[in-house]
Amino acid sequence: MELEQEENETTNMISVCNCGLPAEMRTSWTKANPGMRFFGCPNFSKKKTKKYHIFKWFDPEIDDRPRVVILGLLKSKGAVKKARKKARVIWVIFLAFLAYLAFFGFRK
Repeated sequence: MELEQEENETTNMISVCNCGLPAEMRTSWTKANPGMRFFGCPNFSKKKTKKYHIFKWFDPEIDDRPRVVILGLLKSKGAVKKARKKARVIWVIFLAFLAYLAFFGFRK
């Protein structure tokens, strides 16, 4: 309950960017700051105007051990996604081969 109240107070403190758009709480998934939340303007990622938009960390900096664990989990997640995609491709090829046999293989 206390964390939720702290989040609400912080959210109310930084609500509008200099450009007039409401700042959003986002989560960083970079190698340097995995899982860390920050406030950012929806236009923050545009390189030309980056310096004019809000960017403020919400979470305190994390130690190295949690960072290593989070990065390991993200790597595992990526490996699982890659394996699923590969399996899906194999199944599509297999089903296409069966369809080919069904239409052309038995027409003698």
